[in-house]
Amino acid sequence: MCLEYASIGITLPDMAWHDAEKISLSLFAFIIIAFAVPVFADAPKINLFTVDPQSLSNNYSTALAWDTESSTGRELHFSCPSGVTIKKTDGSSFPCNTRQSVGGDPVGWAGFALTNVSGATQNVVVTFYPKDSAGANYDQGAIRRTLSVRTSPQPILDFSVSSTSVASGTELTLVWKGVDAGGVNVQFECADFASIRTSASAVQALPCGKPALAQDLPISGSLIVYPLNSSRAPVSITVRVFPAIGGGMYDATHSLSANFSVLQTPPPATPSAAEFTSSLARIFPNDSFVLSWATRDSAGANIKFSCQDGVSVFAASSTARVILPCNTPAFTPTLAASGSAAFIIKNTNGYMVNLGAVLLPQDAKGIYFQTSSLSLNLSVLPAGTVSTSPAQSQSAPAASISAAVPSASAAPQSSIAPAKVTAPKYTFKRGLYRGLKNADVTALQTQLSLYPDIYPDGLVTGYFGPATERAVKLFQEKYGIAKKGEAGYGTVGPKTRAKLNSLQ
Repeated sequence: MCLEYASIGITLPDMAWHDAEKISLSLFAFIIIAFAVPVFADAPKINLFTVDPQSLSNNYSTALAWDTESSTGRELHFSCPSGVTIKKTDGSSFPCNTRQSVGGDPVGWAGFALTNVSGATQNVVVTFYPKDSAGANYDQGAIRRTLSVRTSPQPILDFSVSSTSVASGTELTLVWKGVDAGGVNVQFECADFASIRTSASAVQALPCGKPALAQDLPISGSLIVYPLNSSRAPVSITVRVFPAIGGGMYDATHSLSANFSVLQTPPPATPSAAEFTSSLARIFPNDSFVLSWATRDSAGANIKFSCQDGVSVFAASSTARVILPCNTPAFTPTLAASGSAAFIIKNTNGYMVNLGAVLLPQDAKGIYFQTSSLSLNLSVLPAGTVSTSPAQSQSAPAASISAAVPSASAAPQSSIAPAKVTAPKYTFKRGLYRGLKNADVTALQTQLSLYPDIYPDGLVTGYFGPATERAVKLFQEKYGIAKKGEAGYGTVGPKTRAKLNSLQ
């Protein structure tokens, strides 16, 4: 007899039924052991998970409590919107939007403080994940709770500016103090003709009408800026400080603002000549003298000499003895805004010549300002004139002009004492009077010009005019020849000619 066990494909020879039954039971036991199902760990059970309170004010704490069974651990996950941050009640940080293990017993609790600077009430979802008895995550058993946190009522406590009125291009300091937020940014409202820079030399202006800085500033701190106003009237500007929410967003609802005025830009200062002097007022041919000058608000200066026949001007420092141009700025490049220079003048005329010198201030663009110049009138003695007192020729008081600009024909100061000089000898033989024009008059004017107290005009024109007549009268009075009301007063008669001839 054969028994066939189709289920396992075994055929046995004929045997007793009781023996076959024993073999069948043994094989069944073998099959059960070989294909046994593994034993699973106990699944955790959450009996309790609470959040209390579920509604809280900014920076207040809430307690999370749990009661679990068959659990060896747990994790918490806070789903936080922008502007919300979390700390444990012991002050340590706890990240948002990240699962974090929490220690403690299967039954326990943990406290957390929530800060909200978003500007509005925010909901935070907190998820409790248990672990099974083997320590594996059991996410299908997680429980969620929702809590709400109100926004910070005053994240910016104070905001001020160092001055409510500031000159264009000068320093202004913004100062603020805040809490809760991770940082702040500032925004300047747009205003015509106004711009804000972070330094006096900055080329690029800060943007207006939006957060001005690429990176947030500390929650409490200060910022120095330089407001500029390109108009001719004051400009008012409003500046705000915003608490940072995060992700480049800011809470405009709880910002603070301050106002300041940027004064008008003053017109650019006009360069002007402040001082122009000569070491000599009366200059002997081929003798050196020094011109000194000073200017205001200028980038440089130049000197322009008038053109006179037979007169040449040289820079004493030049070995080439190149004649300086006349009736145009004499130097290229220009002179310093303040300084001095030595010159030599050559006069080939037989009479004294008045040479004009004009100090021209120059601006940064190279423009000369003739209207704010200063002038000197230099008396250049005739060719062949020599000084009998050399030292005196160098120490004569300087002719200085530092107020209103005189004409190019302005006379030397009358207080200047004449040096002892000699001029080409000329014998006066004819009478001279007002209205004449000849060589005798030229010689008369040359002789009188040696005495500034008598003939301050010093003009040698060959024409006997009012100035020459006044000089003759002063000459006659000085030497007791004639006085007002007497015959020959103001004309060159025998007595006057005799005195003129004797003084040569």
